[in-house]
Amino acid sequence: MTPPVLDLLQERRQQLGQESMVTALVDRRPLLLKGALIGAAVLGVAVGCTALVFLRHQLVKVQTAQLLRFEGESTRLQAELTASKSQVDQLNTTNRNLTEALTTLRTSSALLADLQLRTPVGVQLTSAEAKGSTLVLKGQAEDPLAFARINAMQLELRRSPLVQGAGVTLVKLERIQPSAAPARQGTTPLPSAVRFELTAPFSSLPPARQLSVMRQLGSEGMARRLQLLEAEGLLR
Repeated sequence: MTPPVLDLLQERRQQLGQESMVTALVDRRPLLLKGALIGAAVLGVAVGCTALVFLRHQLVKVQTAQLLRFEGESTRLQAELTASKSQVDQLNTTNRNLTEALTTLRTSSALLADLQLRTPVGVQLTSAEAKGSTLVLKGQAEDPLAFARINAMQLELRRSPLVQGAGVTLVKLERIQPSAAPARQGTTPLPSAVRFELTAPFSSLPPARQLSVMRQLGSEGMARRLQLLEAEGLLR
């Protein structure tokens, strides 16, 4: 049964010879149904796309939150790693400084023993001082042949494994005249002498070579110390 249709222009339609509204609606019902189905399909697609976009948005929010959490964790771990590396570097520096202090040649008995072996007859050392990485020697050589004695001292020092031979330098020479006071009866006047000053840079010996030198010079205490440090892996 066709539902009643309110057609306010029914009389006008009859005058113009047009079909009634009821007939028009009956003929167009499949078209309207098709349009409604298409509209419903389009609306369903739109709703589905909206739902997919919403779900994607929620997924992106979750992933963003995870990334932010991971970034914070990464920043924290990086800070801890930097702090740990700084502590390790500081510890390595401390160990290196301690090792150098324990194995330095500049204040060891080996240096004094080596200088004693290399000081020629007629040469007297008055001071041996380590200034940074340089050895400074002061002394005097007696006449006759004072200059030859000093030259011999230079040559011997250049052969020492404790200093860099090429860097041995004579920096000062000064002749000392004997005292002007008359010599006592029965005594021999003091000979003239030449004061000198030598500088030489210390050598950086590898542990094995340093250990050999210490043993050659009879510095058993230093040799034992080197062995212990090498066993602990502190010598490089």
